[in-house]
Order: sequence, then structure tokens, then C-alpha cells
Amino acid sequence: MTCLHTISKSPDTQLLESCLKIIASGDAILFIEDGSYYANSARKLEAIDKTCKIYGLREDMLARAILTRAADSVELIDTARFVKLCCDHDKIVSWF
Repeated sequence: MTCLHTISKSPDTQLLESCLKIIASGDAILFIEDGSYYANSARKLEAIDKTCKIYGLREDMLARAILTRAADSVELIDTARFVKLCCDHDKIVSWF
């Protein structure tokens, strides 16, 4: 059973750190809204298990002028792909 974790608040909330306590192999993390700021911090992303996929919502990153600063480990996706990810995973956990 896989889970898609969406993180929507900025790094100062430490939601990623809380998420990492329960994330399982094969899960995915999607940074949306102000959570997009995590996507440009390669140091914070190093703590994520390598079996977990990391995504960033392109529209939110563009709106925050950080699109070009995304870490290499972050796959940029559009809203249609976000919907597909929701369908591809058994559960969705929203961190806010």
C-alpha cells in the first residue's frame, strides 16, 4: 500500500520532518503551495528515503519564483499529473 504525502506549508513549520517519521518505502512526497520552498533545499531533501519519489507542483513553484532553483531530485509536475498521482496511490495524506 503506497501513500502520497502532500506538504503545503513552508519549511519553517517542519512538516517534512514530521512526515519523515512515518513515510514508508515506495511512498511519494508532493510539495504544493508554500511547501514548494522545500523543493529548492537539497540539504533538507537528503533525509528522504531514496525509494520515495519527490515531486513539486510546477504552477506553485512558478508563482513563488523558485521554479529554476528546484533540486535535481524533485520532479516538476502539472495539475493533471497531480490528479494522476492521487489515483495511483492507495492513500493521500495532506500535511498542513
